[in-house]
Amino acid sequence: MSLDLNPEFQRNLWLHLGWQRLVAAATVGLTIAYAILLVSDFDKLSYAANLILVMVLGMWGPRRAADSLAEEVAGGTWEAQRMSGLSAWSMAWGKLIGGCSFVWYCGLLALAVYIFAGFERGFPPGRAGNFWLGIYLVLIGACLAHVVALGVALIRLRKTVQYRRLTITLAQTCGFVVFFVISGIGTAPVFNQPDFVPGTAYVYDSAYSWPMVRAVLGSVFVLWAVAAVYRLMRTELQYRAWPWFWTSFVIFCGALAAGIAPWPGSGPAGATLPVFVVMMALTYLSALADRRDPIRYRSGLLALRQGDYSRALAEIPWWLIAMAGTALAASFAIYVLVSLGSDDWPSSLSELFLRLRLISLDHLAETLVLVLLFMTRDLAILLWLSFGPWRGQSDITWLVYLALVYWPISIIMYFAGYGAYITLVLPVAGDDIVISFAPILIQLVILGVMLRRRWYQATRGGAAA
Repeated sequence: MSLDLNPEFQRNLWLHLGWQRLVAAATVGLTIAYAILLVSDFDKLSYAANLILVMVLGMWGPRRAADSLAEEVAGGTWEAQRMSGLSAWSMAWGKLIGGCSFVWYCGLLALAVYIFAGFERGFPPGRAGNFWLGIYLVLIGACLAHVVALGVALIRLRKTVQYRRLTITLAQTCGFVVFFVISGIGTAPVFNQPDFVPGTAYVYDSAYSWPMVRAVLGSVFVLWAVAAVYRLMRTELQYRAWPWFWTSFVIFCGALAAGIAPWPGSGPAGATLPVFVVMMALTYLSALADRRDPIRYRSGLLALRQGDYSRALAEIPWWLIAMAGTALAASFAIYVLVSLGSDDWPSSLSELFLRLRLISLDHLAETLVLVLLFMTRDLAILLWLSFGPWRGQSDITWLVYLALVYWPISIIMYFAGYGAYITLVLPVAGDDIVISFAPILIQLVILGVMLRRRWYQATRGGAAA
C-alpha cells in the first residue's frame, strides 16, 4: 500500500486546495494573529492559536472527514465511484487526506503561530509537562479523530438499506470525543505552569506519565483506525471481509485493559474487572455498528450447514465475537473468585461495591453470570427489533430501552421499596438464587420464542420481511 496520486486524491485536492482559498486563509489567519499581538501579548496569542487548533482540527476536521463520503452519497456519485477501478486503499486515503487537506492547512497555520508564541515564551511545559509533547497529543488526537469520523460514516453507510443523505453529526461527535480523550483539548500548553505534575498511569504495574501514555495509545489506535477504515472500504466495495481483524482488535483491547488497571499491584484479581468491562462495551458497540440483516445471518447458517466454512466465517457478526470475549473474561473472573476468594480483590474495588450497596462481594460470581444473561437478553431484543418492520429505527429504540431499564426504572424500584425484586431490571445477585435467576430466565424464554417467530417471518417471506 502506497500513497500514490490516485484520481480520488487529486480530485479532493482540486476541490479543497485552490490557490484563492490558500491565500485567503493565510491572510485572514496572520491578520488576526497580528491584531491579537498588538492589543495583547504572547500569552494571549498562544491561547488564541490553541483555541483555533481545537476548533479546526478537533471539530471541523472530523466533520470534513465524514462529509467527504456524505457528499458522494448526497450527490448520487457514490455508486459510480464504487464501480470505478480504484482500490479500497486508494479510495480510503484519498478521501481521508484529500478531503481534510484544507483543514490541515488551516490547522498547521495555527500551529505555526502557536510555536512562534511558544518560542517567545520559552517553550513552557504546560499541562502536558512538555511543550512538544502537548503539540504531538493535539496532532495525533486530530489524526485519530478524522479517521474515526470517516470510519463511523462508513459504518452508517453499511447499515443504510437505501442510499439517502448520510447523516454526519454522529460521525463528527465520535471524532470530537476521541480528540478530547487523546489531546485533552487543554493538553497543549497554554500558560506557563512550572509546578504542574502530569498524572501517573500504571501499565503492567509500571508507572508512566499519563500524557505520555495517551501519546503512545493515540499512535497505536491511529494504526488500528486506519486499518479499520481500509477494511470497511473493502466491505463497501463488495470484497469478502474475514473476521480476523475484529477478533485481533478485541484481543488487543482485552490485553490493554488488563495492563492499564486502576488497581496496580493487585495481580489477576485487579485486572479481571477492567477486561470484563471493556469486553462488555465492545459487545454493545459492535452490536450497534454491525449490519443486523436476517438474510445475512441465514446465509451464514446455510453456509455452515453446507460445509462452506469460508463464507460462514465471513458472515460472523461482530457482536458475537465480542460476546465470546466477554464470556471468556467472565469465566476467568469467576475462576479467580472461586480460587482466590473476594478477600484478594483490591480494597478500592471493595469500597466501590459497598458504596453501590446493591453489589455484594459474596455473590460476585453469580452477578457475573447474571450480567452475561442480561447481555444476552439485550442482544435478543436488538435482534428482534432489527428483524421487524421498524428495523430502520431499531438502534434508537434499543438505546431508549436500555436507558429506561437500567436507569430510571431500576432507581424507582430500589427507592420505592422493591429492592428484593431488583433482578427484574438489574443483574445483581442476592442470597435467594431463585429470585436472582428466575426473572431473567423467564425473559429469555419469552424473547427466544418471539425472536424465533420474527426470524421465520423475516427469512421466509413473512409479513416482516
